[in-house]
Amino acid sequence: MTTVEQAPGPPAPLQTSKNRDWLHTIIGPALFAAVVLLAGSVMDYPIRCGIGLLLWMAWWWVTRPVDLAVTGFLPLAVAAVFNFVPLATVLRAYSQDLIILLIGANLLTTTWARWGVDRRIALVSLITMGTNTRRQIMTWFVLAMILSAFLPNTIVAASMIPIVVAMLHFIGIEDLWNSRLGTAMVVAVAWGTSVGGYATPLGGAPNLLTIQFIQQSVTHREFLFVTWVTRFLPLAVALAAVSIVFMHFAFRPEMEELKGSRGFFLERIRALGPMSAQERWGLSLFGIATALAFARPLYASWLPSLAPAYAFLSCGLLCFVIRRGGEPLIRWNYAQANMMWGLFYLFAGGTALGEILSETGAAAFVAGKLAPYASGGGFVAAALFSVLTVVITQITSNTAAVAIIVPITISTFQGLGINPIPFVYIVTALGNCGFALPSSAGGPAVAAGYGINLQTMLWKGLLLTVLALVTILGTGYLLATYWEGFGGA
Repeated sequence: MTTVEQAPGPPAPLQTSKNRDWLHTIIGPALFAAVVLLAGSVMDYPIRCGIGLLLWMAWWWVTRPVDLAVTGFLPLAVAAVFNFVPLATVLRAYSQDLIILLIGANLLTTTWARWGVDRRIALVSLITMGTNTRRQIMTWFVLAMILSAFLPNTIVAASMIPIVVAMLHFIGIEDLWNSRLGTAMVVAVAWGTSVGGYATPLGGAPNLLTIQFIQQSVTHREFLFVTWVTRFLPLAVALAAVSIVFMHFAFRPEMEELKGSRGFFLERIRALGPMSAQERWGLSLFGIATALAFARPLYASWLPSLAPAYAFLSCGLLCFVIRRGGEPLIRWNYAQANMMWGLFYLFAGGTALGEILSETGAAAFVAGKLAPYASGGGFVAAALFSVLTVVITQITSNTAAVAIIVPITISTFQGLGINPIPFVYIVTALGNCGFALPSSAGGPAVAAGYGINLQTMLWKGLLLTVLALVTILGTGYLLATYWEGFGGA
């Protein structure tokens, strides 16, 4: 009797995963098509395309049927095929200064990896902060929050996240997507830049844009930096406290303590021996680039074109030139194989999406539909504009969100005969609270490029967004009600 064996099929989990990927691959463009084809009666063609592209990219970023960097190229392809926005508008997002900054920073940290600086930094961090994972998460969050009060969010994220990732790699966490600890630590830096970004006017372009709007449309005189700090610091402190409590309960790292004791790490750092000349050069060049970025106001009048992006790139290029023992600090073949190219394309894609939403009027369309409901003023109006702000700042850059919302806020409340300043303060603070998507702010964009779990950032980021909404709206409204000076500028 002959027995016919049935050929074994592929493992069920693998087949299920493939089917799921195909489903998510189709859902993305299907969402785009549905909005473009079915919403013609309520939205113009460019607006439909902008919102459809947002849904498509968000779906692919969260479900990952294709690489994150591939999704980052969608704005170029979709804009070229469907012709709903000038292609030059999209192209400029892929050549902006911040992309150059990321390339320069990545060249420097790749040099670290070449000579072991990353391992040394990781050991120093573990010795200084301790091995408790929750303490590590909170420390990185607070440090990023403090720095971002005085520096642009993206610069802080681009400077700090490579150090965090170096430490994670040292303790054996290479796959950040599947590591709760790895994702939590990188996200903590990204969120810290958003929470602290509005504490002073120096925290980023959205703050300076708000000052410009207030000076031009409300006060017609100079807005003092000290005024900003006294009004926004209570909002920043309140949100920082809420964020720390939230992260304590929201993130459940796979380990409570990192492997190894303080004594163990001290032994490991001693085993590395004294720093080599190559290590000192790699660390010094990164320090010089960071110092130049921090001290930009001091030399801007002498070297107007040496923005932080080009300071990092210049120091990164020096790594190919400086030689020790006849060997350059880094060669191109090593850089090409080890740099995080996907980071640049993902960041550019998120920025391009923000440009499209602004250029097509998609974000302004949403704002305009809700603005009439604020006609009564008071808490309802503040709540409405707050909700509108947090929605828009999750889907476009914080600068674009402020550029859209603040003028509408000012014109709406001036038309109602209501002082718009308290409402401007509230929506500006919320406009900095981009937590959920790579397109929402520089910190999340940089974090996403390092391969963190975007599903975690999305869902926990949305929860933190709700808490930020309640915290800033409540705190701001109480300040406006019981502190007369809060309405001044």
